[in-house]
Amino acid sequence: MVDFAHVDSLAAGYHQRGGQPGLAFGIVTGGELVHAAGLGERHLGGPPPDAGTVFRIASMTKSFTASAILALRDDGALKLDDLAEDYVPELRGWPPVSADSARISIRHLLTMTAGFPTDDPWGDRQQGLPLEEFAQFLSKGVSFNCAPGTRFEYSNLGYAILGRVITAVTGVAYPDYVRHRLLHPLGMTRTGYEAEEFEVPGQQVSGPAGVARGYRRSPGGWSEVAFDPAGAFAPMGGIFSCVRDLTHWVAGFAAAFPPGADEGTHPVRRASRREMQLPQVLTGWAVAPSFPGDGASSPPATYGFGLFVDEHPTLGRIVSHARGRRATGRAGCPRPRRGALLARSLAGDAGRPRGSQSAAQIVG
Repeated sequence: MVDFAHVDSLAAGYHQRGGQPGLAFGIVTGGELVHAAGLGERHLGGPPPDAGTVFRIASMTKSFTASAILALRDDGALKLDDLAEDYVPELRGWPPVSADSARISIRHLLTMTAGFPTDDPWGDRQQGLPLEEFAQFLSKGVSFNCAPGTRFEYSNLGYAILGRVITAVTGVAYPDYVRHRLLHPLGMTRTGYEAEEFEVPGQQVSGPAGVARGYRRSPGGWSEVAFDPAGAFAPMGGIFSCVRDLTHWVAGFAAAFPPGADEGTHPVRRASRREMQLPQVLTGWAVAPSFPGDGASSPPATYGFGLFVDEHPTLGRIVSHARGRRATGRAGCPRPRRGALLARSLAGDAGRPRGSQSAAQIVG
């Protein structure tokens, strides 16, 4: 049984550190949002956010992109071991990393083992890059840190390329396909790719709903940071959503366990949702202590398909997506059949100032 008052106290303590103007969080059990609250301001001088307030969820977008790829795999439209260059022709001219190295596959892109160097915060700054300019960028070739399939390196570029794969297979723009295949069937009506979908530009509605702004620290206090448009790098970090909508998303991953015959109405097969949550590659990163009682050391983190997969000594498996190495947000779902979800929405972080983020984290 989750002690809501204790969770409220934890959230208040976190907010009092002053790392963000406002946050919203919720607890999900049994696939339902059973508790939600907001603290601070969703924009300076505005009301507190709530479960319907929209935040840019940043790298949590990767689980949507990975889900779209696996849905296409399940449809027979592609295979995970297909070469990415079969769908993105600009990659065909890239020379091999070594004489015996593999060509980049869709699986490499999903698991961040394509060999690209870690690209935070550069990748975040490409959010609004026009597709035509992205094609030109790819045609010139990119640098590699290692041969494909040999090592994990956190790569926003790889997920941007997956967006190109989705468009090549479907003939539909990446954001439109995700809306059609994932968001609409799940009833995620306050999830999309542009802030203007939820609020008229220049108008801040008086109620708690609407869009939370992004901010960065400046000598005079908080300074607002404009959102980038949905461009070529939207597949790695472009989605906006809210705590209430993320309930549907996280519940779908939790409901994939245990294995069973009931597929339900989710747009992605249960087996594929489980597959996304299985360790595919060691990241080489140590898991930082995140929960009360965590020790000084933790097992190494692993990565699935668009999700980090950690084994906690007490809580068991935690499936999440954090904000790269300097994580300020996390989206996660509980270990099978147990646990609760804490979703906290943030604005700003310790690295390059970014738009608002939403996060989710398990509590015992």
